Amino acid sequence: MRERSKDLRVRRTLTAVRKAFNDLVLNRNYNEISITDLTEKAGINRKTFYLHYSSLDDLVKEIEEEMCKDILEHIGEYAKNLDLNGCITYFYKYLESCSKVQKKLMCDSHYDFFYNDVTDMVLHSEAFSKFFSKTSYPSIVRSYTKAITAIYKDWLNNGKETDFAKMTETACQLLSTGYAGISQK
Repeated sequence: MRERSKDLRVRRTLTAVRKAFNDLVLNRNYNEISITDLTEKAGINRKTFYLHYSSLDDLVKEIEEEMCKDILEHIGEYAKNLDLNGCITYFYKYLESCSKVQKKLMCDSHYDFFYNDVTDMVLHSEAFSKFFSKTSYPSIVRSYTKAITAIYKDWLNNGKETDFAKMTETACQLLSTGYAGISQK
C-alpha cells in the first residue's frame, strides 16, 4: 500500500475521492464510472485526481490491497494453521462486517474483477501458501475458494433466509466433508 501525505489538504482530497467513488459504486456498475463523474462528485479537478492516481484502476487497486489486508487480518492465522472451518467462518464474519460498498465490490457480479483480484492477492499471500503446497492442483483450490464465496453470495442474494450461524455451519460441513456430511439419511 502507498504511503500517503499527512498534509490535511491531501487527506481531505483523498477522502473526497474515496467518498465519491463509494457513492458511484453504490449507484453504478464499474464500466459506468468515469474520471469526470468521480472528480465532479468529489469536487476536485481531473488534474488533482491525477496527482494521486494514474487511473481509476489505480484507485481500485489501492482499495483491493486494503481489502486483502483486512481479510488476511481476519483469517490469516486460520489459513496458516490449515483450519478450513476457521477460514470460512471468519471470512463470512468479515463479509458481514463490510460496508455496503465493500459488499457490492466483493459480491456483485458487475464487480467480479474486483473479487477475483482480491481473491488472487489473498491466495498468493504467505498465509495461504500451505494450502497450495499440499496439492498438485492449485487451480482447483482456487475454485474451491470461489465456492466458499458463492455460498455467501447466494445467501446474501436470497435475502439471508437462513440464520447466519446455520449458513456458516452448513457451509463448513459441506466444504470440509462434502455433500455426504450434510445430507439427511
